[in-house]
Amino acid sequence: MTAAAENKENMEIASSNTNKVSVAAAAINDQEFSPELLRFFYNRLFPYQPMFKWLSYGNDPDNDAAHIVRDYFACREFSFTINDDIYIRYQSFRDASEMESAIQKKQPHKIDIGAVFTLPPKDHHTVKAEVREELGVGGKAGRHSDHIFPFAFLLRQAFKPVERELIFDIDMTDYDDIRSCCTGAKICPKCWVFMTMAVKVVDTALREDFGFRYILWVYSGRRGVHCWVCDPNARALSNDGRSAVVEYLSLPRGNEKSKGKNGGLSWPLHPSFTRAFDILEPMFESGVLGEAGQGVLDSENSWDTLLDTLPDEDLANRLRREMRRLTNAQDRWLEIKSQVRAASSAHASGNARRQSRGGRAGNGLFALDLWKYEVVFQYCYPRLDVNVSKGTNHLLKSPFAVHPKTGRVCVPIDPEDVDNFDPFRVPTLKALAAQIDAFDAQNAQNASAKALPDYKKTELKSAVELLERCVVDPVALATKRRLKLEREKEAAMIGDF
Repeated sequence: MTAAAENKENMEIASSNTNKVSVAAAAINDQEFSPELLRFFYNRLFPYQPMFKWLSYGNDPDNDAAHIVRDYFACREFSFTINDDIYIRYQSFRDASEMESAIQKKQPHKIDIGAVFTLPPKDHHTVKAEVREELGVGGKAGRHSDHIFPFAFLLRQAFKPVERELIFDIDMTDYDDIRSCCTGAKICPKCWVFMTMAVKVVDTALREDFGFRYILWVYSGRRGVHCWVCDPNARALSNDGRSAVVEYLSLPRGNEKSKGKNGGLSWPLHPSFTRAFDILEPMFESGVLGEAGQGVLDSENSWDTLLDTLPDEDLANRLRREMRRLTNAQDRWLEIKSQVRAASSAHASGNARRQSRGGRAGNGLFALDLWKYEVVFQYCYPRLDVNVSKGTNHLLKSPFAVHPKTGRVCVPIDPEDVDNFDPFRVPTLKALAAQIDAFDAQNAQNASAKALPDYKKTELKSAVELLERCVVDPVALATKRRLKLEREKEAAMIGDF
């Protein structure tokens, strides 16, 4: 940021910022997002303390107990995008109060959260300079420039990420090749079902296959979802480990000769793919096939495109005739599966007879068995941004940030109730201001109700409670148990029972 830009920003904030921005001041104009509404949100609604409790993982800087990493939160990177798309990286704060002051001063249009580093990110320039000086390279040589320092010394002093949640970013634009309802940043109920599918498949795999427990799903504010896996072993993963997890959760790639979109599948299917299919196929039938979804089997052109991917041309031609006879997409899908299953059985039987006479089974023995999985996965399997997940140093939008295009808050999503999550009902800044106004008017004579934290007077109350239920409370309990165990170990070592 230039000095002029920062001075202008500070003057604007100083002239208008107060500790308690009023609802009336926030509602000056009739927009879902405005500087007044954003200032109102950061002063009265943003859940600073719950966010601090989450991201400190029990490491309170004011706690003098042994085994508490008191500078843990201070080593976490935040980045701000402020007005005019000015991007500020390497922000860091000692505690919730310091974070609150910085956010209220900068009024960021976007907040991103990064890794926990070896040292506070705000000091990264100083740290790098100290390393160069000690090693005697670049610029003024240090007093030890005639010595050769071991590599371990460099690692201790270098500014580098050491811990970060395992994160996933799923964006609707990655489904544009199969969406018939919307493109780009636009979404509608027809295509939001793809996000619902992704949450179900990924959340199940993370819990059942990796044993992760502290998982936070968050609406991006516009067209996608984010996932934060907060278990200690997930946060400690190396880049290679993160890459391995995201590859496990991704479909295998096919080759140019693969007839189907996902020709990388092989038989027998990995159990995770079988489980994913069981989750996705009912949603494919109800939310993708017909006119109420993407119209995959709703017209002759659409079913011709689908049947062209069948590895058996005679079967595809028979099914084209059947499609015209049937009247809805669900019945067409049932007929396709029935005939594919019959053809696959006949194919398998024929190959078995050839093998019994000393011949080899054909390469296409399992192609028909795989076809229905390839079709469902082509439309429904989660499309992960691999680059977001595999890098420890990658930034991701903060929960409870506000999307400036929609005015919607990035609220947590309950994976157990994801079917009922509606992105179009997520509260906007304007709606939240109105909710506080209505609550205070209804409780004008109730002093205790009016004294509640403002977010508890709005729809954000349930969103903050979900954050607490998913990660804050279970992590606090786990930290309490860990500290108790550490104390007991120390007592046992010195015989102090």
